[in-house]
Amino acid sequence: MKWQLTEVYEIILKDGLKQFKFLNSKIKSIDKNNLGRNGAIFGFRSKELMNQARGFILTSKEAVLDNHDQLSHWTPNCYCYGKYTDSSRQHVAGHSEDNLSQINCFVVDVDDNSMHAGELVLASYDAIRTFPTLILQTNSGYQLYYCLSKPAYVTKKSEYKVVKVAKMISQNIREALAKEIPGIDLGCNHFGICRFPNKENIAYFDKEPVASFGSWIQWSMKQNADKHEDQINKKVVMFDKKEYRQIDEPWFELLLRNVKIIGQKSVLGRNNTLFTLALAYYSSKKSYTACLYNLEQVNENLDTPLKQSELEKIIKSAYSGKYQGASRDFIRELCQTWISEDITDKELFVSRKGWWKFKKHRDDRKYSHQYEWEEDLLNYLKEHSYMYRPYLTITKKALIEELKIPKTTLDKLLKKLTQENRIFMRVKKGRNGHLFLASVRALMATIINVKRQERESFIKALQESFDFGRRIIEGILKSLQISQNEGYQTQLFEVDVG
Repeated sequence: MKWQLTEVYEIILKDGLKQFKFLNSKIKSIDKNNLGRNGAIFGFRSKELMNQARGFILTSKEAVLDNHDQLSHWTPNCYCYGKYTDSSRQHVAGHSEDNLSQINCFVVDVDDNSMHAGELVLASYDAIRTFPTLILQTNSGYQLYYCLSKPAYVTKKSEYKVVKVAKMISQNIREALAKEIPGIDLGCNHFGICRFPNKENIAYFDKEPVASFGSWIQWSMKQNADKHEDQINKKVVMFDKKEYRQIDEPWFELLLRNVKIIGQKSVLGRNNTLFTLALAYYSSKKSYTACLYNLEQVNENLDTPLKQSELEKIIKSAYSGKYQGASRDFIRELCQTWISEDITDKELFVSRKGWWKFKKHRDDRKYSHQYEWEEDLLNYLKEHSYMYRPYLTITKKALIEELKIPKTTLDKLLKKLTQENRIFMRVKKGRNGHLFLASVRALMATIINVKRQERESFIKALQESFDFGRRIIEGILKSLQISQNEGYQTQLFEVDVG
């Protein structure tokens, strides 16, 4: 187990600490370089001592491993330094946001134990389309670790904006998970003290699902854009008929003329600004050609312009139809970063007067939205699936009657969900023809929880039901980030698929 814990600590800590102790190292040889940064983390032997700030400072991975059986809590994100505040070296200080050296992971606290860890893995995929790297079981619930592929460094050059961006990402992760998982703590410290992973409390560990900080930024931007556009239950009706365009708002001109905006890792900068401006052009019904022409001029005037190919890629993304317009949250963030920290919404946006018109309930409408039909179908599959048979056989006519869905809509929906790897489908033609349908989520639940000796027969049944080979099944599971590694998870989560 010790080497397995070493792997866990390596994935979390990255290069934030030195590899070996500076003094009294038991494993460092004379000719071995002590790789890693001069960072520090804090460890505590119990929750009571943690509440009293009585702990100790760790500056090497060797020290972490030496103390792994004595720790109950730690700080998985690294700090520039740590210090003791008393002569007896019992009380520690320095674990505050303004002393962060690098962000290694996002940690989500779940104050509820009604779901088991396997359900949390699946709920995480449903909510944010990725799995946690690590799940720790606590006395009252769980802690979910989402580790980065590379750390996000907090530097003076970036004016320490990395922490602000990371907090925004962390909050979006929590809010998205809260829709699927009860007991998510939305208000706790984003980069504070967490449970320490040990051989007793690790309920799930998979080293594969790690994402870059940049991809988390893009995901978070999409979340904020969705918040802005998906005011599903209401819309504003204006008193006047004047058309308000984003390109006419004050913020647009402020960002358009700022040549000092640069691109830096882990900071909302040049790329995000150009993307936001492109979204404003798109929402204002400007043509792609007009947007490209104008942003080429903007890009050329920047102190550090983008390559033409990168600029075109950004504009194509903005015009892809996935977005309705630039998110106010990101506009505000960009302007407070590059224009003025004290800039207000009144200085950025056009004030509009109106009243809220609430959208009709589905029962009062003649037509349903596509996402509502999707929810109906996936819920139906969920309700009619169980552990050892996570699929059903049904005729298309019966499915239409069950869901009360138009045939053409059902055909489009089945095609879309199949392409997105959210369902498996096989069509059996003929007089007694029917559909074989399975929710990929239900399949994943079975793969995670089925006993090892029953797994072979389960996969064989899947092959027979859906008429495709083992490699296809394993390929789809791999694309969904289900790990095929063994030996680092508790018995419940031996997810090897053979």
